Amino acid sequence: MLTAATVGAYLEEKGLLAPGVPIEVTELGGGVSNIVLGVESDGLCCVVKQSLPRLRVADEWIAKRERAVTEARALELAAALMPGTVPRVLELDLEACAFTIERAPADWPTWKDDLLEGRVDEAVARRLGLILAAWHSGTTDAASAEAFADREGFEQLRIDPYYRTVMRVHPDLARVVGAYAERLLGPGRCLVHGDYSPKNVLVGPDRLWLIDFEVAHFGEPSFDLAFMFNHLFLKALHRPVTAPRYLACAQTFWDAYAGSVPGLLAPDAAAVLGQVGCLMVARIDGKSPAEYLSDEERSRARSLGRRLLTHPPGAVSEAFAEVRTVTGG
Repeated sequence: MLTAATVGAYLEEKGLLAPGVPIEVTELGGGVSNIVLGVESDGLCCVVKQSLPRLRVADEWIAKRERAVTEARALELAAALMPGTVPRVLELDLEACAFTIERAPADWPTWKDDLLEGRVDEAVARRLGLILAAWHSGTTDAASAEAFADREGFEQLRIDPYYRTVMRVHPDLARVVGAYAERLLGPGRCLVHGDYSPKNVLVGPDRLWLIDFEVAHFGEPSFDLAFMFNHLFLKALHRPVTAPRYLACAQTFWDAYAGSVPGLLAPDAAAVLGQVGCLMVARIDGKSPAEYLSDEERSRARSLGRRLLTHPPGAVSEAFAEVRTVTGG
């Protein structure tokens, strides 16, 4: 596995760095599933990402390392569909399950950081809806279905730790959660990002980048919508004073997406909101709990998630009303 001490030699070997050039290496936050190293020199500013075989969580959590290859190829496809919305892939190493991409400027925050600080920009939400619509709409073809047919990484990093863990922790929810999981593993409709969340949005002064495509697959587009909604709803529970602005972002995101996709991808509110319920409970009782929630916030999120899961509203406005009730808005 690559380290801060070895990444310079690795980049020299790949022809991305001239021999002997001084570099500065930073260990970046790679979440629980990757080694992520930022490298800067006079001629190179990049990020090297390598998949871990065992994730950094308390419970045993193993995932195939080839997801790095999928991620790099999904980045290349996303760049072709919407240039400038993802970092450029500089090199892909099939053997090491690693790839190198260009690095965003250091002053670009994640949208998650902005949201948690109460800096809420609906223009970002609208842009994210339009980008997702373009990616989904542009990948309904047979070539995309074949290229991203492998869903093992998605099962290992989403279905198992989220859905199946909830089924074990909450046996009374097992049947309904299992039905939502089966839908995600059924016939696909387009390329799904699989981690479309504020933490994977880097916000620049005049553009933004989406990152972390490691669970990208040809699948069910409602998952991406639900994943973003879940994060915005959890932020609303965490910062009730800012909840109206988070919900405004959710509405803007939804409208931008729904107004841009063809009829075959038109989102079904109940299907999306049921998935939100699954994900909300999973971020409380699954293998990757939301780290910023207090015990009281976790309890409220669990209750809201169960309601959305078992009785999904038929319109997003009804879900927003439920969030307002929980947050006192």
